[in-house]
Amino acid sequence: MARKMQVPRIDAMFARLKGEGRKAFVTYTVASDPSFAESLERLNAFAAAGIDLIELGHPYSDPILDGATIQKANRRGLAAGGNLSRTLELVAAFREHDDVTPVILMGYSNPLLAMGYEAFAERAAKAGVDGIIAADFPIREADSLLDALARHGLVMVPLAAPTLAPEDFAVEKPGIGGFLYCIPVVGPTGGPSASLEAIGEAVERCRAVSKLPVMVGFGVKTPEMAAGVAAVADGVIVATSLIDHLDAKRATLSAADYAAEIPRAIIEYRCAIDAGS
Repeated sequence: MARKMQVPRIDAMFARLKGEGRKAFVTYTVASDPSFAESLERLNAFAAAGIDLIELGHPYSDPILDGATIQKANRRGLAAGGNLSRTLELVAAFREHDDVTPVILMGYSNPLLAMGYEAFAERAAKAGVDGIIAADFPIREADSLLDALARHGLVMVPLAAPTLAPEDFAVEKPGIGGFLYCIPVVGPTGGPSASLEAIGEAVERCRAVSKLPVMVGFGVKTPEMAAGVAAVADGVIVATSLIDHLDAKRATLSAADYAAEIPRAIIEYRCAIDAGS
C-alpha cells in the first residue's frame, strides 16, 4: 500500500528552512560502515547536530561515480554485511526515534533491479525512506522505477552534471522530485573543487530549467566553501571531506571523544552555511 503523508519530508524541510531564512545542510554516510550499530549512532548524531537531510549509501561493490574515500567506505560496509536490504533495516531503526529528518538512499541501479523496483519501493516507503539517487541510472531509461517510486510516495532526485543536457535532468514526471542535485565539476566524489564562480553559473543553469530546489555537491571541502555555496544555492552537500575527517578522528580518539567529534564537525559547517545563507 502506498504511503500517505500530508507533506513529504523533503518538501517540509525546504519550507521550514525558507521560513527561517536558512539553507539546507546535507551530508552522506555509507550504511553499515563500519557496523550497523555505529551507522545508526552516526545517523542520530547527524540529525541531532543540525543536518537537515541525510544521504545514506547502500554498500555496493563497484561505486563508479565515487572517489577513493567513498569506495573504501563501501568496502567496509560490505565487509560488515551491509547491502540494500540491511540499509532499509537501518532506516527503519532510525525512524524509531526520528520521523522528521529526510533520508535519501544514494547508490547504484543493480541492487534495485535485483530486489525488483516494486518490492524495493514498497519496502523503502515502509522503512521511512523519502527518495533515492541512482548514480548510474539515466532518467530517460528509468520509467519503470519512477512508476514504482511514485506509487509509494517516493522520488528519484535528478543529477545535473556539466556533461548532461537539460532534458536529462530537468524532467517533470511522477517519481521525480525532492531537489536537483547540481554537480558543478566533472569527476568522482572527492575530486577537485569548482570555483565559486563556476558553482554560481551551474546553479543558474539549473534554475533556468527546473523549479526544484538546487543543492550543490561534489568538491565542497571546507566550511568557508560551504558558506560560499550557500549564498547561491538552496543547500550544500558535504560528503568526502567529512568522511575523511571523521575517519581520521576514529583512528586516534577514544570512543567517547569520537562521539563528541561528530557534532563538533557538523556544527562548524552548520554555522558557516547559516552565515552564508
